[in-house]
Amino acid sequence: MSTVQTISGPIESAALGRTLSHEHLASGMGAMERVPGLYDEDAAVERTIEALKRAHDAGIRTVIDCTPVDLGRQVSVFERVAGQTPMQIVVATGVYRWVPLSYHGWDADYMAQYFLRELQDGIEGTPIRAGIIKLAWDMEYQLTDGGPRSPRVQMEKCARGAARAAKAAGVPITCHTRAADRVGVPLLDIFEEEGLDLRSVTIGHTNDSEDMDYVLGLAARGATVGLDRFFSAQDEYVAQKAGVALALVQAGYAEQTCLGHDAAAYSVNGGPADGGPRPFNPECWLLVPNVQVPWLLDHGAAEDDIDALLVRSVRATFEAAAAMAG
Repeated sequence: MSTVQTISGPIESAALGRTLSHEHLASGMGAMERVPGLYDEDAAVERTIEALKRAHDAGIRTVIDCTPVDLGRQVSVFERVAGQTPMQIVVATGVYRWVPLSYHGWDADYMAQYFLRELQDGIEGTPIRAGIIKLAWDMEYQLTDGGPRSPRVQMEKCARGAARAAKAAGVPITCHTRAADRVGVPLLDIFEEEGLDLRSVTIGHTNDSEDMDYVLGLAARGATVGLDRFFSAQDEYVAQKAGVALALVQAGYAEQTCLGHDAAAYSVNGGPADGGPRPFNPECWLLVPNVQVPWLLDHGAAEDDIDALLVRSVRATFEAAAAMAG
């Protein structure tokens, strides 16, 4: 057992319960709150509380918010929500897809110190501490022009900094990845070089891939496989997404597989053409418990497999990370 930091304070890892491994309360872009007409904090809080209530009613007990500052993280939303929901919420430090220019001159050790401040001291002067590190490797990883300032070099530097911070603080790393490019492989290579226990690493959005050699290969290396894209209840879509989870269960990797949606209660990304947030979907975090889980049970998974996917897998990432810090 280990300690997990939430927005309401530390809890024991055994208390996590059923967990959605990759979600967002409020998201958009850094400083979105300073752009007139773009962001409405009261609406963000109201939407978040309602979506959390519905997820809690469906049996979810913990949500991991994977929103670093450059994806629009709003610590004020965390402060306002903390006392109004029984949901346990773990929030992230880290960096999103395009590494901000301000970070380009930093080395990996200073990146680690930057992450550690939010893990150990608090976020933006508040007592709320991050409990996980988020990285994002997407199509930008293909860009190699620019020498030390190329997107690839910067992303690799951030991954090394994240690994060093994770070891020092004893927290896991969760990764947004472009599964079509198999970028989980070079990420795991870096983490192995940095001495991480790969059980503490989640390679996310992996159910965007139907390449089961890639998917199973991540698990075979010891990593946690994040199947955290789930946006529709249409039969064909559910069969594809849930089918990846079932294959991992049948291969014996349920304990290394976690589930989520990558959905936001409030987001300005992909909003209407005249600005503002996307339409509110209060059921944004219900497809996993209400659609994917029944599909899995109907297709041969056992209740113990569901507990492995939603409870034990995520708990193990925190415990493996804590063990690295001694």
